[in-house]
Amino acid sequence: MAKKDELEISINAEGDVCINVIGAKGKKCLDLTKDLEDALGIVTQMETKPQFYEQDTETSAYTYTGLNK
Repeated sequence: MAKKDELEISINAEGDVCINVIGAKGKKCLDLTKDLEDALGIVTQMETKPQFYEQDTETSAYTYTGLNK
């Protein structure tokens, strides 16, 4: 069974949006939040958790683009 990643979104009284990623490892959290960040506007602050520096075992550690065979 695949693990479930979650987004916890909160908005304070001033309208600032906070997106907390739960369950994702590595840079997968950036992929999960990209569309929301693009829709909401400019990111003014980003904090990473220790999980950001862990490798996500469900995805490849490397992405190859533009390779000639």
